[in-house]
Amino acid sequence: MSLLPPTDDKLPPRWLSLWLAALVALTPFAIDTYLPAIPAIADSLGSEVARVQHSVSSFLLGFAMGQLLGGPLSDRWGRRTVGTIGLIIFIISTFLILWIKNADQLILLRFTQALGGGFGTVICAAIVRDLYSGRDAARIISVISTMMLLAPLAAPVIGSLLVIAGDWQWIFLFLLCYALAMLILVRTLLPETVSRFTRARRQAAPKRHLLRNYGQVLRNRRALGFLGTQACVSGSMFIYITTAPFVFMEYFGVPAGRFPLFFGACVLGLITMVQLNIRLLKYFEPRQILLAGVGLQLLGCSLLLLGTLAGELTLLRWMVPLLMVMACIGLTAPNAAACYLEFFPNISGSANALYGASLFITGGILGGLVNGLHTGTLVPIAATMCACAATALALVLLVARARVPITVDGKQKPAPVRLPTR
Repeated sequence: MSLLPPTDDKLPPRWLSLWLAALVALTPFAIDTYLPAIPAIADSLGSEVARVQHSVSSFLLGFAMGQLLGGPLSDRWGRRTVGTIGLIIFIISTFLILWIKNADQLILLRFTQALGGGFGTVICAAIVRDLYSGRDAARIISVISTMMLLAPLAAPVIGSLLVIAGDWQWIFLFLLCYALAMLILVRTLLPETVSRFTRARRQAAPKRHLLRNYGQVLRNRRALGFLGTQACVSGSMFIYITTAPFVFMEYFGVPAGRFPLFFGACVLGLITMVQLNIRLLKYFEPRQILLAGVGLQLLGCSLLLLGTLAGELTLLRWMVPLLMVMACIGLTAPNAAACYLEFFPNISGSANALYGASLFITGGILGGLVNGLHTGTLVPIAATMCACAATALALVLLVARARVPITVDGKQKPAPVRLPTR
């Protein structure tokens, strides 16, 4: 639970969570604000909607690759340098999207935009790990998660209003302005948490060490257990996001105007549980809360599956366990990340890159799997969520061994050292 001193800059801790949350929110804004405009974009480009939708997949792929590349580079060059490079790539790509002539250009530029976004946001959890560990790291990540979860609630509304007020290009003008603001934040406010000496030493090392960092992560069995646990838990969230339009509007017949209320209810439940997690961290270790969160999610998924198999399913019988399943992510996500990063104090950028990319890749695969199993009922959705939760519980118990205290190199963690505040 140590709190390491900043290296090149003086850190004002009370604002760090807000700054990092704003930077991380760049991704949900980039994804969710333009979704309402996809039909308008397709019409403007003379393309089919299905073709334009490939730009969503290219964004997710580019974001995963951006994290995998940006993480180790931030260990080598420093957090602010890599964040700056990523935001510049994002800004240039966003500007070029304003002038596209066909869907292929959109797909390519969304990929490069996401690549820059991955560079720009992968540094956030690495900065937290550079400065905090244990309960402190989980608490800071919880605060960041609370604030950044507001972005998926606001982004579709912002996108719809911009399309109504002007044209689809207004959405990318909004993203351009937001990215410019984040570039100013990174250059003027965000601290550099990798010391000059460390950067010089890592830059002098052979470039193959960038890949060696990933090898170090992949050889740590317990850390991979925590990563796999959260990947499976997050899989339920990606399945929910992928299938929500079908579940609510087609299966239960919810009007389109009321869809955001049901969709947002699960996000609000998640935010509430993140707030509870911050308070629980005063009394329990992150690994203990993580174990409880995974167990509760398995209970919720089991109730969801039983409800779908028990006969005629009502919206209430679906929503109650679904809220439980989604809310439990607020207990698992910050603590899984904190436990995982605890093993890699010296390569937190690479470790966080692999962590974030794994969640997106797993989520994409599971979303595609559920779509492929589509039967017109909710059974495949509930069954896949239940399988994810059961796998997560097995991983956290048998691989991550969450009941065993975490040590690094066989040593107990040092006593906490508090950062002075301004």
